[in-house]
Amino acid sequence: MKEFIRAYWKTLLFFAVIGLVGGYFVGVWQLDSYPAEIREEICAQGFNDVTLGIVTAAQSAGYGLVLGAVGIWLGRKTGLWKDERRITKGPLMAALAVALVGGLALILPDLLLFGRYEPALLEAYAVKPTIPYMLATVFYGGVIEEVMLRLFMMSLVAFVLHRLFERGRETVGTGVLAAANVVAAVLFAVGHLPANDLLFGLTPVIVIRCLLLNGGFGLAFGWLYRKFGLRYAMIAHAGCHVISKAIWMLFI
Repeated sequence: MKEFIRAYWKTLLFFAVIGLVGGYFVGVWQLDSYPAEIREEICAQGFNDVTLGIVTAAQSAGYGLVLGAVGIWLGRKTGLWKDERRITKGPLMAALAVALVGGLALILPDLLLFGRYEPALLEAYAVKPTIPYMLATVFYGGVIEEVMLRLFMMSLVAFVLHRLFERGRETVGTGVLAAANVVAAVLFAVGHLPANDLLFGLTPVIVIRCLLLNGGFGLAFGWLYRKFGLRYAMIAHAGCHVISKAIWMLFI
């Protein structure tokens, strides 16, 4: 345990600090995004944007520390965790390419397809993204969600499947890693349904859009995690949000 902490305390501290920042802005943004009646109910319980932000910051930091530590251990067991200390050009270019495609994919399908059947999607673009919303998506989405879904969940699924179906094999097989990526991507997509319900309601179009887009993103981030390491999945995830919000602010 001491060896593990000595080796990864900086990484875990990074997860915790980013969790505090991202979690705080998630709380602030969530309160602003709730319908008026829900917001009034929350405020009646003694919460405001600051106190709710503090609560979500503590939760997010806990996710970063606990799931980060367990995820690193599982990632080492499955071969998914990479101890690379520097950013290298090839993987970085792959992550940036995923970020660019993903950033466009967060906007264009709404404008060209989904918005035709669900006007609420297009109406949402009339309001520019706020600073708390942008910071929440970059820090919480880009880092903490990757800790939760790729580092922890994908590694856990790979570990369990390897133990169940590859008992005679020392290393985790490609099929198991691919299956773990699919499971993590599906959970990533399903995990976005509550936010979509809050913002738009869960109509068939909204559900299909959520599962299709977020599931696709999850597969791409999982591929980066498996191929190059977690940091590149984080770069791609955060980059998707940066690019999509830049397009939203500048061109819509």
